[in-house]
Formats: sequence, structure tokens, C-alpha cells
Amino acid sequence: MRPGARTDVGPPLRFLSSGPGLGFGAWAVGGTEWGVASAEKDRLAAVRRALELGITFFDTAPTYGDGASETLLGRALKADRDRIAIATKVGPRDDPRRSLEASLRRLATDYVDLIQLHEALEGWERQLERLHTLQEQGKALGVGLCNATHRQLVRALEIAPVIAYQGPYNLFDRDVEQRELPLCRERQIAFLAYRPLAAGLLSGKYLAPPEFPAADHRRKIYWFKGREFERRRTAIDGLASIARRLDMPLSGLALAWVLGQPGVSIVLAGARTPEQVEQNLTGTRPLTPGTFTEVDRIVAEAFPPLRATDDLKRQAATWGERERFIVERLDGKTSAETIAALWTDGNSTAMVAAQVKVFCDQLAEQGLVD
Repeated sequence: MRPGARTDVGPPLRFLSSGPGLGFGAWAVGGTEWGVASAEKDRLAAVRRALELGITFFDTAPTYGDGASETLLGRALKADRDRIAIATKVGPRDDPRRSLEASLRRLATDYVDLIQLHEALEGWERQLERLHTLQEQGKALGVGLCNATHRQLVRALEIAPVIAYQGPYNLFDRDVEQRELPLCRERQIAFLAYRPLAAGLLSGKYLAPPEFPAADHRRKIYWFKGREFERRRTAIDGLASIARRLDMPLSGLALAWVLGQPGVSIVLAGARTPEQVEQNLTGTRPLTPGTFTEVDRIVAEAFPPLRATDDLKRQAATWGERERFIVERLDGKTSAETIAALWTDGNSTAMVAAQVKVFCDQLAEQGLVD
């Protein structure tokens, strides 16, 4: 179930059977929300280097640099359009036709290979229907969905011929293993993994909690601060030793781990320089079963399931439904991912493991969990 990785991913209508491969996530080359913007020539060179090295799947969105990412891809990929696949997105509040047509102008193409609904918010079913209409009109070869629950994905398959689902997945953040990834395997939907390097944390360069610029989206990500950063930093030390033994960068190990997971179709790795692209390509080296086991052990040791104290159980009796639900499942065996998935199974509002972890950190500060 862990075949060697590939980088020759063709258009979406073929990638259901093409095996796992590395794609280019084009948010960072949009030039905003990722620290100090690198020079446009470097970002353009990164895209062209990816193409030279065999990466043929490029994922973008109108919101990445307010269209700058799409414009950059249009310049870099126009001459090779026939041999690459481009995926873009439509926002949950945007007019699908106007949004896609503007994207096509920036991308310098008359169609995209995959058009995705960026988020499944209120009214998402109607948005998905409109994306399907655009597909029927030849403006996209396939329709996909991003950032949805498994129940929404099941519903989406009743509305449109959805061929791809995109969600966050890395060796720390494994929510999709509970429901979405198994569903994609069962229904033969391509799974596109974004944030495989945990927004740069798995580059290994952060030895202390970083202070990102005000406009950097990572300022709001919980794992760059507090207890969660310390847990992940401890695990990274062990993971880095594995990477050194394999003579590959930590980022390569992290990408190879995601590429080796059953059901993953494309791993979207971002880069802003040609050197980062080359480093990402080391992640296409397949790992041995023993290495997967070693990585999973290190991560599991850093995130042991918590147990509620008797005092917590007494206090929680008067708390809200979500809080009680979590506390009742803090039995020293159930993971945060499982708790979140069980809640989402039976409620209209989703829960993710991050919410469970942050809540548990608050409980730990009060000495209410073991």
C-alpha cells in the first residue's frame, strides 16, 4: 500500500489511477501572507524549476496574493499548457462564473483541469452545482471540493461528479485519516493533501516559537506557540535524526511520509525559490515500512491521549455540550482526532483535533488532566 512516489501527475481525469505524486502548491508564490515577499523573479524561477524537474500539477486560488499566484502561473506555464494540469478554486461567497473567468484570464488559459469549491460554507450545494455547470460548458475538466466534512463530501457526490477532495494532512495533523481519506479510497476520489509541511514547521528551522510579521497567516496557527509548539518541537528532534540517517532534509522525510499514505493522490508542496523545489523533490524517495513505523512512534509519543481527573468530571457536569463531549472521552486511550470525528459524525457543526488539543491544554494548565 506504499508504492514509490511519482512526479508525473497528468490531468485530473487521469490522476485517480496515476499513483501518488508531488504537486506544486502555489499559495506562497502569490507573494503575500508568507512572511517577507521574495522577489518575483525568484518565485517565477521556482515554478519553472518545478516544471523542469517533472512536477506537472499546479494548485492555486484567486485569493493567493489577490490573483498574483494565478498570474505568475500563467506566465510560467503558458508554453507548456498541454502537458500540465492546473487546479484553481472558487470562494464560498464568490460568483462562480465571474470568479473562474477572471482566473482563466490571469492563468492565460481557456480552461482549468480542476475547479474546486474552496470551502463548504452555508449554501455550498448551490455553489457546487454552478461549478458543475461551468464544467459542462468546458471551462473545467473536473470538479473538486476543499475543506469539507465527510458528510458534506458524501452529499457532494450526489450533486456533481466530484473527482477530487483537498484537505490538510501531515504527519502531525491527521484528522482526515478518521473519515475523509477512507471515504476517498472507497469512492475512488483523488485526495489532494495540502499543508504537508505544517506551514513550514516541518522544515525544522524553528527552534523557538517564531514571531511572524503582522500580515503572515501563520500568526494565527496554534502550533507555532505554547504547549503545541513544544510538543511538536520535541517530535521534530527525533524526526530530524531519522532524516539525517536517510541523508535527506526533514522536509523531504515529511513529504515522503504523506506520499506513502494509502489513498493520497497528490501532495501539494509550496516553494518560493528553485532551491526549495529541489529540496521538496527529495520527498519523492519512498520510505521503508520500518521508517514509517519509526515516524509514527515518535509522533505518538509526543501526543499521548489524556485522561480526565475526577475533579474535571465533576466540574464538566455543568459545562456546555461540546466541552462535556470532549471530557467524557478523555479516557487515556482516545485520540484528539477520534474525539473530533465522533462529534462531527453526529452534529451539524464540525470539530477538528486542533480544537480538542487547545481545550485540553487549558485543562492541563489547571491540573485537570493526567
